[in-house]
Amino acid sequence: MRILATDFDGTLFRDGTVTEKDRDAIMRFRRAGNRFGIVTGRHLPSILEEIDRWQVPFDFIICCTGGVLLDRHCRVFSEHLAPRAAVQPLYAETLRFDGMCFCISKGLERIWFDTGHPPVYENIKVLPPEKLPILDGFHEMGTRFADEETARRYVETLNTKYPDLMTAHQNGVYIDVCAPHTSKVRGLYEILEHFGVPQDALFVAGDNLNDLEMLGEFHSFAMASGREEVKAAAEHTVSDIAEIVGKLL
Repeated sequence: MRILATDFDGTLFRDGTVTEKDRDAIMRFRRAGNRFGIVTGRHLPSILEEIDRWQVPFDFIICCTGGVLLDRHCRVFSEHLAPRAAVQPLYAETLRFDGMCFCISKGLERIWFDTGHPPVYENIKVLPPEKLPILDGFHEMGTRFADEETARRYVETLNTKYPDLMTAHQNGVYIDVCAPHTSKVRGLYEILEHFGVPQDALFVAGDNLNDLEMLGEFHSFAMASGREEVKAAAEHTVSDIAEIVGKLL
């Protein structure tokens, strides 16, 4: 049995769609006795909505950058929460670096807090910072910055100052902050344990900065449309998921 785990945005979901060609390839891969899953920074409701919209077959989901793992029945079998103590320093650092939003994900819930910038989306309720104490932990916090250099310094600051409270991951100008030592890689090792297969049986695919670690850890494919540093880190470069399946079957 082999396992294929792909990033979602820019990898499986490209140019605003999940292609029928890729879906058919995934079904063929699974019918051959293999397992397919998605590993993403998206929060739980968002990725479930996309999977339902595009009718993507799957055996597992890793969302919130490793914060929540689900089986093929969408049952949570592992989760990692950043502690309550992470909330206030994380919010303070986000304001200090002029983060454009502060969005907390926990389970199916998503809560937005005011950072002084206009809301990212229309019709969302933005809470004042006085409401931060309502949080008793989180699976992921998402924010973004005006440029990648600011985002890089923000991530470096969080990971240097608060390693026991949180782990931050950069994806261009977007940032995901999770529980300490939580990542796509950690989630994938949990998947290997879940299915009882060795590391050599796992193949991963991605296109952006938050995929670099997993591409360097496992057998890897980068999307031809991805960033140059991502393609340099992967073992192979491919045009779509169907091409990966063709190589693995």
